[in-house]
Amino acid sequence: MLGMSAIAPDDNFFDLGGDSLIAVNLFLEIERETGIKLPITLIYDAPTIEALANVIAGETAAPKFSPLVLLKAGDNSAPLFIVHGIGGTVMEFAALGRAIRIPSPVYAVQAQGLDGVQPPLESIDEMAALYLDHLRALQPEGPYRLSGYSFGGLVALEMARRLRRENLETAPPVLIDAYAHPSTWPRISRLKMRARRTLHLAGRLAHKPLRQSLPSVFAKLRPFAPRKDAGTRLRDWLLDQNPDLPAPLLRVREAGSVALAHYMPNYYPGKIVFLKASRPDPEFPDDPERIWSSLVRKLDIHIVPGRHRTMVGDHATELADHLSSVVLAASSRRDRKRGAGAGSRDSTKSKTSLQPQAV
Repeated sequence: MLGMSAIAPDDNFFDLGGDSLIAVNLFLEIERETGIKLPITLIYDAPTIEALANVIAGETAAPKFSPLVLLKAGDNSAPLFIVHGIGGTVMEFAALGRAIRIPSPVYAVQAQGLDGVQPPLESIDEMAALYLDHLRALQPEGPYRLSGYSFGGLVALEMARRLRRENLETAPPVLIDAYAHPSTWPRISRLKMRARRTLHLAGRLAHKPLRQSLPSVFAKLRPFAPRKDAGTRLRDWLLDQNPDLPAPLLRVREAGSVALAHYMPNYYPGKIVFLKASRPDPEFPDDPERIWSSLVRKLDIHIVPGRHRTMVGDHATELADHLSSVVLAASSRRDRKRGAGAGSRDSTKSKTSLQPQAV
């Protein structure tokens, strides 16, 4: 699957460059060769040939599904959580997790249903509630550090909203090139996206006869037409169709389509950090400030090299640098506030409060 010949039984799939598409093909091949159908989520817990062989042979039980996937181990300070994109898997975060430079652990949050056992969730509210249950079981107290890529940024924001309602300490959520459905954007943002899509699709279909290309262009210029179902609208918007995915992954993606189509962003009474791709794709806006500024109290935008789909892969190191800086800066501000508050207390309490705190 990896196109390599010298792989040791204990070499890690992700260290060798494995990604979600390779993992899908790997598990399909295992099923063809052995007749054993394994959930794709097993690759996180059994990322080596030896570990997979032990599960296939029945010597090791497949672990119970959990939304939380450890990307990078760390100390016992507050972890950073990165919520999945529209497809639900988090394999594309493997390189990103390893490159983040903070002492804290880093967890990815994957979607329910990828294992083919539980049903996928069809609303962002349901996802936020489930993920917070698991997050708080792991970390009972704040500060909570939430981020999310693309669709996951919307889920992370809803998680942060719930935590704030409970007066729990939450760092500014980090949205990684995250946008709600185009139907929620300001009109000028939608018009700009359609103009870019027109140029992109015209160039892609230029080699086809006009009679074949025009209907396709017009259809894909209407990703939020009300006559279409949620899944079709999403596929048209993202210019992305892959019917060959295993059934559980297709179901999770379709559930994400429904969730995105019905999600209406609400005002967030705090600060968010937005990490924007430097090169906008034709299906994504190039003006996040126009889209988000009226929905949050304060918006802090950082530019990350790459496009929407390449910033977490080809540019994982640069994205990790930005994430690390944001987390460290928020932690530093928190420590300064605590130190200032402790200065007004008695000396004994002050000494306790001013103990160094890990990030």
